[in-house]
Amino acid sequence: MKKAAALKAANAGRVYELTLGYECNCNCLFCSIADKKQRRAKTTAEAMSDISAARAEGFRIIGFGGGEPTIRKDIVKLAAFAGAAGFDTIRVQTNGIMLSYPAFAKKLVGAGAGYFKFSIHGHTAEIHDRLTLVKGSFDRALAGLRNVRALGARTGVDIVINRLNYRFLPQYAETFALREGVSGLGFIYPIYEGAMLARAGTLGVKMSEALPYVKEALALARGLLLDRHIVFNMPYCLFEPRDYPLIPGVRLRLKVNSPGQIEENVFLGSKGSKLRPPACRACWKLRDCGGIWKNYAALYGTKEAAGCGARKPAGTPPSGL
Repeated sequence: MKKAAALKAANAGRVYELTLGYECNCNCLFCSIADKKQRRAKTTAEAMSDISAARAEGFRIIGFGGGEPTIRKDIVKLAAFAGAAGFDTIRVQTNGIMLSYPAFAKKLVGAGAGYFKFSIHGHTAEIHDRLTLVKGSFDRALAGLRNVRALGARTGVDIVINRLNYRFLPQYAETFALREGVSGLGFIYPIYEGAMLARAGTLGVKMSEALPYVKEALALARGLLLDRHIVFNMPYCLFEPRDYPLIPGVRLRLKVNSPGQIEENVFLGSKGSKLRPPACRACWKLRDCGGIWKNYAALYGTKEAAGCGARKPAGTPPSGL
């Protein structure tokens, strides 16, 4: 009983990510799940069962993801169901196209969705639309973001770093933090799977090439005192100790429920996809980081990240955790 109570208490601070399906109204050039789009999506009844189970396990934060969850006819119903189940935060990961319709945005926010993470992959329509292969998707995403903000919802933006956009990360931070007033920025270095792997030759960029622009964007976000600015899939050893809290690593303890698969701890699941070169083994942050992604190493090797080692801030406990 004590163990179950402790787990339930721990879940209150975690996010339950419910992937409803993989269908999408964009066709992003870098999509890592392109090969999953034809898989059967969860039915309304299945999704409701998952929501109830998550709440019973103690989760208080739920995220609806995909694919694109807003193209589902039942998304408003599911958000309302999650609210009735007692979730404190209902988050939607979206490309924003459907939210450009004011009436739909009002329904979804009214149903209880209070936080929207917009996937916007450039600071201009030229870059974003070229990557999504949907003309007008940037303008509609902006309209959607403004619609939900006007309704009182919190907003954040995520960008998948690639060769077309990496030089403009500082401009991206300025555009969305200053002009659009988002409270969070997510800089996602891609995992080379699906379409991103197939297009690595044209879209891929080494971490060392992108790093100066990532750091400049982080400095801007820090100066603006944003609630959230995070870097995904880049190792600690590329950054200064003050930036380590911005790299989730082992702290990214999402429970992800996708069609046909449940991952209790996303980070732990990623360890099988990473390798540990000799230089990594002595790194004090290895338990948090896990090493270098195997698919990245196959393309670019391991020297640029693994050779320097994460620097340990003064006064840090020996475990590094």
